[in-house]
Amino acid sequence: MGEAASWDLEAIEKSARVAATEASAVGINWTFAPMVDITRDARWGRVMEGAGEDPYLGSKIAVASIKGFQGNDLSASNTIAATAKHFAGYGFAEAGRDYNTVDISTSTLYNIILPPFKAAVDNNVRTVMNSFNVMNGIPATANKFLQRDILKDKWLFNGFVISIGVRG
Repeated sequence: MGEAASWDLEAIEKSARVAATEASAVGINWTFAPMVDITRDARWGRVMEGAGEDPYLGSKIAVASIKGFQGNDLSASNTIAATAKHFAGYGFAEAGRDYNTVDISTSTLYNIILPPFKAAVDNNVRTVMNSFNVMNGIPATANKFLQRDILKDKWLFNGFVISIGVRG
């Protein structure tokens, strides 16, 4: 959130570049960042990890972070694979409660939630992490509309989708 408040895309990219250089120096080659969820509910526990409520700024920050982590050549020794997370709608959990149901309109999905993910895919993010919520009665991990129809078929994402288990 602090980086987003700066609107300094160059500094955000440099921050991710430094993180990639340091991580890769100790053998880490993959990060679960950036979190590109858009959220409007300050009660959500992960709000500080993201870029806020604006899809335009969120998209720009996603791209800057991915460029910083992955560089121009992911085979370079000082780069790490980035993960755009959490696909999709995690930041719109009802009442700001983690792992809760998401009830959104198609307009909100396409105009608010998806743009940062689309920007990430368009800028060659290597992995996407799915969200931990239920959308339209279907868990995101099994949501064909999100995972297959949009991400893989419409956007032609050729990386892989990661799912992290959640313990209750």
